[in-house]
Amino acid sequence: MFSKKKFLSELEEYIPGKSIEDTAREFRLDPKKIIKLASNENNFGPSSVVKKAIIENIKGINIYPRYPTELKGLISKYLKIPKENIVFGAGGDDVLDVLGKIIIDKNDETIITSPTFAMYEFVTRICGGRPKFIQRDENFDVPINRLLSSISKKTKMIFLCSPNNPTGNVMERKAVEKILKETRAYVYVDQAYIDFSDKKYSVSDLVPCYKNLIVLRTFSKAFALAGLRFGYGIIPQHLVKDFEKVRLPFSINNLAIVAAKAVLEDQRYLKKILRLIKEGREYLIKNIKFRTYPSQANFILVDVSPNFAKYIVFELQKKGIIIRNCAIFGKGMEHFVRVSVGTLTQNKKLVRELNSFYKKLDRNFR
Repeated sequence: MFSKKKFLSELEEYIPGKSIEDTAREFRLDPKKIIKLASNENNFGPSSVVKKAIIENIKGINIYPRYPTELKGLISKYLKIPKENIVFGAGGDDVLDVLGKIIIDKNDETIITSPTFAMYEFVTRICGGRPKFIQRDENFDVPINRLLSSISKKTKMIFLCSPNNPTGNVMERKAVEKILKETRAYVYVDQAYIDFSDKKYSVSDLVPCYKNLIVLRTFSKAFALAGLRFGYGIIPQHLVKDFEKVRLPFSINNLAIVAAKAVLEDQRYLKKILRLIKEGREYLIKNIKFRTYPSQANFILVDVSPNFAKYIVFELQKKGIIIRNCAIFGKGMEHFVRVSVGTLTQNKKLVRELNSFYKKLDRNFR
């Protein structure tokens, strides 16, 4: 019998946020009444302009998709960056996967600041690399000097997430530039949630200035197209040709291309939704009685101590609210949950149910 690749024994399966369908089935709930606040999706959904564009182009799904070259121009205009630096994938994970294949060799080292998004470790191991974890400080900021001192000759890639998942905090541009200037390794900055943040934290415009900077963006979060899977990278030009060699053909479907084009042309709706999500974020931070952390994303990190996250998550599921157990993000996160910002009605129900657990706590224990 043929053997499997050795790295698979070290790799745990990625467990996504629980679906509405699975929750409804497990707890015998009406799926229409379930609130999903576990996967940082945009619960306001896409605009009528986007929906109309999808419906009008549904007849073309029998045809293989063409490469969406015209979208490079729209993104270039939106971000004010050269279109020559833009590459596409079927979601941000696909872009990350292709970049891993063209950069990370067997036994190469990557640096990952923990807690953060699990896919950086997955891609590193799948490509034969070895992840090195640097623990963030008590406020979940990246310890820049400790990170720099951990860089070795084997370091091929440094993964940074800003705003960070699951903590929601951002890195200053000057901190990112300090790392870029002091290493030859590629610095991968995941900015999937940057649209919910202050524009001053975006580093997309720095890519043409550094040969080792890679930035990830996506249409899944702010643009509400998570189900269509469309992400893009802003990468050094010397990597673009190799990226195009390795990526799978036809990976981006026709409807995703149509929707992305429509959403970029509907900036008025985007601005409205971003305002509502930011207001919802502040509402959650202000009204949740457990300790919350400042966030520049569309989610909030909540410390539910002395409860275990597993207990809180399970009890809320029984009430039709799905949130994320942060124990999956590693050691020390067993008492944390991540809650996505929903609509005002959804946010109010979440606050009410979460605070009911707070009221039950023994004040003397606190």
